[in-house]
This record gives sequence, C-alpha cells and structure tokens, in this order.
Amino acid sequence: MAKIPVVDDLIKKNLHGLSVHYGRLVMKVYLRITLLVFGKASPYLIRGIYRSLTGNKEARIREFLEGTKIWAEDVLKITKTKLITFNEINVPEKGHMIFLNHVNEMDFPYDCYVIRKPFLANQVIKKAWFAYWWMVAMGSQVFDNSKAMSVAVSVKNLIEGLKTTSYIVYPEGKNTYSEEIIPLKKGMVKIAFDQKIPVFVALKSGLTTYQEYQKGNVVGYLGLGSHDPTDFSSWEEFQTYLQNLMQSKKQELDALTEAERNKVSTV
Repeated sequence: MAKIPVVDDLIKKNLHGLSVHYGRLVMKVYLRITLLVFGKASPYLIRGIYRSLTGNKEARIREFLEGTKIWAEDVLKITKTKLITFNEINVPEKGHMIFLNHVNEMDFPYDCYVIRKPFLANQVIKKAWFAYWWMVAMGSQVFDNSKAMSVAVSVKNLIEGLKTTSYIVYPEGKNTYSEEIIPLKKGMVKIAFDQKIPVFVALKSGLTTYQEYQKGNVVGYLGLGSHDPTDFSSWEEFQTYLQNLMQSKKQELDALTEAERNKVSTV
C-alpha cells in the first residue's frame, strides 16, 4: 500500500538516520505544498471544490489530480531534476492496481506527475490532515488492515472504486531508501489474485540520489504493462512472477537512468 510521507514524522524520526541535507530538502518540498495550493494550484482547488459541491465526483477527481501536477513541476524546478519516461506509460483508466516501487519521500510528487492516478494508502496518511483531505479529494482510498472486518470493508470499497479508476499501490509496503526491489508484501498481491484484479506494473529509478545531493538529479520511469492474475494458479506464483519481473526490469531501468545521469554530469 502507499505510505504517504508525513512531515512531522520525518522530523521526529530524522529520516531513519539519513543526511540532514536530505531531511531539509524533504521538508522544503513538502512545506511548499501550502504555498502552491493557495498560489499556482489554487484554480484547481477552487474548481475541485465547486465540482464537489455540484456532485460531479469524476470531475472533482480530475481537478485535484491536475493540481498535484503543479507540485511536481515545482519540485522539478527547485531541484533542477531531469525526469524521463523511457517508454509510453499507458496506465489503464480503471479496473487496475498499479504496482510501483517505493523509494523515499521524494517519489510521491513524481508518481502523481507520471502515473496521475489516486492512491491506495495506509492509515498513516490520516496523521496529516491537509494531505489526507487532498488525497481523498483526488480519489484515493485508505486501506484499513487493522482487523478482519475493516479489511473486508476496505476490499469492498476498493472493488467499487475500481469501477471508475485505477489505484497506485506500493507493494513493498514501505520506503526502501534503496534502488533495490525488496520482497513484495503478501496483502495486495493476494487481494489482486483473489479478486481477479489485473496489475499494471511501473518502475522508477534515481530517487536515492536525493539522499546524496539535492540538485541536478535524473529520475527515470518505465512501464511494464498489465498482468492478469488469472494466468497464475496461486497468489504465491503471481507474487513470484511480479517480484522477478520488477527486479529484472529495475536493473535495466537503473542502467538507462545512470546513462542519462552521466550525460548530464558531463555537460
């Protein structure tokens, strides 16, 4: 599931011992949200609220998703980042889980920009009231896995939501702070298998460079298409297939991204 970063938690935990420079960059990026919401992104906020008041849910979601694009463009500008999609990422409009690797706190704005879909988030997002409000406004759902009954309700809501959209899911379940794909959690893979939900896979590379330096980064994305769980005999087989796919293609993406980074560094 998607774990959306919370600024207060980042400060308290000191970003798991990562550099002070990285912590300051993350704080700068997230604190700029309020300025953008009431600045460049305010037209999307106003139109989104209007769409909500008039009961046009799909139009409301489109407006708030467009608003997140403003944030990503701002992050690209202040960090002088080069963002590359190495192929055409045709994310299905509805009915799919979108599995995407989760690196660190810097990937969220770029995921919003490239994938442009709501998230299936976990409970931590509720700690950040404004981010939680915006996430829900852009069509995201919070998946509550605290007990059996709440899981059943969350799955029901997911199935209903998939009738009109697709959701970004972080199947590793946490920030990895690494370019490696760690073992995928059972939960989302099993739900996709049991409910026969196709999975669109995408990958990103280059986010760990923000942990070393704050400007001149290169971030790359690669789409790996849709994968049907009904082609597999068990959720374990489906999990192994997705794990192997993501790990092998991530190495290819890393090489492509590194080549672009070398071009930038020599200019």
